[in-house]
Amino acid sequence: MDDLEFRRRVIAQPNSEDQDILDFAGQDPERQELIDQMQEFDNALNQALDIPVPEGLAERILANTELYADEHTSEPSTVSNEPVADKAAQSNVIEASSRFKLGKLPLAMAASLLVAVGAFFFSSEQNVNYGAGEHALAHVYHELGSLEKTNEISLERVNEQFAKLGGELEELPGKVTYLMFCDFKGQRGLHLVFESEHGPMTVFIVPSEKQSFGHGESDFHDERFAGHIERGPGADTILVASLGSPVDRYTGRINDAIRWLH
Repeated sequence: MDDLEFRRRVIAQPNSEDQDILDFAGQDPERQELIDQMQEFDNALNQALDIPVPEGLAERILANTELYADEHTSEPSTVSNEPVADKAAQSNVIEASSRFKLGKLPLAMAASLLVAVGAFFFSSEQNVNYGAGEHALAHVYHELGSLEKTNEISLERVNEQFAKLGGELEELPGKVTYLMFCDFKGQRGLHLVFESEHGPMTVFIVPSEKQSFGHGESDFHDERFAGHIERGPGADTILVASLGSPVDRYTGRINDAIRWLH
């Protein structure tokens, strides 16, 4: 099992007790934290969907329906309208009650759609023409909690992990607070977050021997974040930070600090 499969399964079934999931999570506190976050979200979602039918709802609907029928009767009739009104009232009561009972369905479908979208963003089989910048933004939003970390991770520890990809960093532009491997459009890359005077910045260092993100724009942004892609001979460096940050300057500094071990 890799981190991509782990995330997919946890997002789909946060309360799974499969032993392989539990064993894999036990190897890294970040994985256990993801399980905790998904379980908390699942509980909150279930509570939000548990909508009780208000007391007296049927009686209020009956009263409003009868009043509406009386106000909109345009012609007198020799046939009593009472059975019709009763039938309409009963129909409305059934419809309203059904709304409350079935009100969970659209929200549940929306939650399922959200999971499906998340799976699309992080699928290693998605089309390579899907922009690297858009993928980076989606990845940052998926792991917003990483921006709140404060414990420092040493450069030595960073390079222990980076060496598995064949590289090392001579320096870093700020204190590293988050470190993981990630699947970036089918490529295994290093995912870092470091502190800067502009706030936390997210960096993806993705070896480009098998696949380079040389196509598309180098700069990207949305209403919250901005990013820049620095394409190098051995790796592409993608940096995402708060809108207005000098992302190109920081990305260049990181790329210049990369050294390859072979």
